[in-house]
Amino acid sequence: MGWLNDFRKRRIRRRFKQLGDACVFSGVNYDLKGRVEAGAGCLFGGNLVLRTHKGGHIRFGNNVEVSDYVLVQVNAGLDVGNDTYIGPYTVLRDTNHFFQGSDMHWRLMPHITEPIVVGKGCYIGPGCYIMPGVNIGDGAVIAPMSVVHCPTTSSTTTICGSSVASSVATFPAAQTAGLSISAASQKKVIGMALA
Repeated sequence: MGWLNDFRKRRIRRRFKQLGDACVFSGVNYDLKGRVEAGAGCLFGGNLVLRTHKGGHIRFGNNVEVSDYVLVQVNAGLDVGNDTYIGPYTVLRDTNHFFQGSDMHWRLMPHITEPIVVGKGCYIGPGCYIMPGVNIGDGAVIAPMSVVHCPTTSSTTTICGSSVASSVATFPAAQTAGLSISAASQKKVIGMALA
């Protein structure tokens, strides 16, 4: 079965627009689409989704480790510096719906797209969600299960982490009129999210 494994790895390598020397693919199931580039010595876990749309790009520097079950979807771009670790089950997306200041349903809201930049020597823990426009500085540590939504995360030796859910806005009654959730149930759900 060694020939089958070699065949799979050759097929994966051809999907990259550019791939450096000594890159290792330690798993199976790679979904690559669009312009994906990687420097030398990168390690890719299994079950990865790396997709670009609308002319976007994904660029990994040298010696980057991308763990299992990482999802990357970009329309503008993602640049990851050298010697950076991206933990399992992490999501990096440079596009999201714009929710602020409108009474339209979320599916009708326009998208915001801003590139993501991850510096050199960073550690992004397991289960993180990196949102559009985030710039993570060199040497930063993102704690596991963090949602990074600020435009800029500080640089060297900064440790960031938080995943607190809180009520930030309310929808007009016109949007929730057709839902069959009672007011008591809504309060219970919001109370659980704030606890």
